[in-house]
Amino acid sequence: YRFSDWNGKPSQYGQCQMLVDFKARRVQPPKGPVRGQIARAYLYMSKQHGLRLAAQQRKLFEAWDRQYPADSWECERNRRIGKLQGNTN
Repeated sequence: YRFSDWNGKPSQYGQCQMLVDFKARRVQPPKGPVRGQIARAYLYMSKQHGLRLAAQQRKLFEAWDRQYPADSWECERNRRIGKLQGNTN
């Protein structure tokens, strides 16, 4: 499933707060910081491990990264991980 941003109905898939469109094979995370966290995880996997991202997905993740920047804890966590493994997100 690809990540998307559409005007879906505010229903849930079980306890998950993601909107899931099974027919179109897409998901939409709730608005807020989780979108930035998802974006940074996918961008990291693309950069460090060669995960292929469609151009549309990359643009969406880059937009979410800008719209929902890392908070102080995410920055601190990134610094600590970088110190241990030698690369950062």
